[in-house]
Amino acid sequence: MTARMPDREPGGDVRREGRADERAGRRERSGHRREYDARQPRRTVEARIAAAVRDVGAFRAVALRDLVERQFDGHPYAARRGIGRAERAGWVERRKAHGPKGGEFTVLVATPAGAAQAETLWRAAGRPTQRTFSGAVKLSEIGHDVAVYRAVNAAQARIEAAGGRVTLVRIDAELKGQVARRSERARQAANRAAAEEERLRVAAALGLPVEDGRVLVPDAQIEYVDAAGRSGRCNVEVASEHYRGRAIRAKAKAGFALYAASAHAARTVRRALGGGSDRSRGGGRLRQEPEVIEL
Repeated sequence: MTARMPDREPGGDVRREGRADERAGRRERSGHRREYDARQPRRTVEARIAAAVRDVGAFRAVALRDLVERQFDGHPYAARRGIGRAERAGWVERRKAHGPKGGEFTVLVATPAGAAQAETLWRAAGRPTQRTFSGAVKLSEIGHDVAVYRAVNAAQARIEAAGGRVTLVRIDAELKGQVARRSERARQAANRAAAEEERLRVAAALGLPVEDGRVLVPDAQIEYVDAAGRSGRCNVEVASEHYRGRAIRAKAKAGFALYAASAHAARTVRRALGGGSDRSRGGGRLRQEPEVIEL
């Protein structure tokens, strides 16, 4: 049974944080708020809250400012009311995280009740198999999860611009879990050889490439239907400046859509892939400029 959304306004001030983000130069804004796009269908407050809860449940951690921008069209007052209602319903909680440059920002994570609510909302939205998560991972990994949400949204925008429609998103925790669980079941039922066969079989079924016996798992995988009605997958990877060149080249070769968590990370990707030169060291040509997903 779906919980009723409370009506009172929240106490948090999204506008104050938005102004702090602007002062830090982490978000470009053209004014106090963005006008509604008349070309897009208007959504009710309830629909916006539902979309925000769905996103937090599916991605495990989402920056508050990203939800303001994506689900409330950049309107801080509407976001303050809507997100506060989700908080008082017990569906989401706030955490503090730090970006690679040390800046602090607010992140929303789903509670167990929120993850269950998100699952119900995804079923109603036409994604009955969408997995949801509660709680947050290690504090040091929250910033990466936030970047994954932004990267997936960027990839989704490209799919939709080409006439496609996203049908499912899996984050790395779900992909790794599926491979590990089925492999372990095969090991317990038979032996190590059977476990290895099952591991490779699951990887193939999920569209995960294998290099030197190692399954390459992206940060997120998008399943979609294109404009012609054909099914497809897009494996999304968010690289940090700490990525090794070999790992970047392997995932680029596997066809992963590469995004960079910072300008520094983007330079790391370019160096690993030769910066567009045909004479790159063991990497090959950089096919496209990695999009930077700043934290």
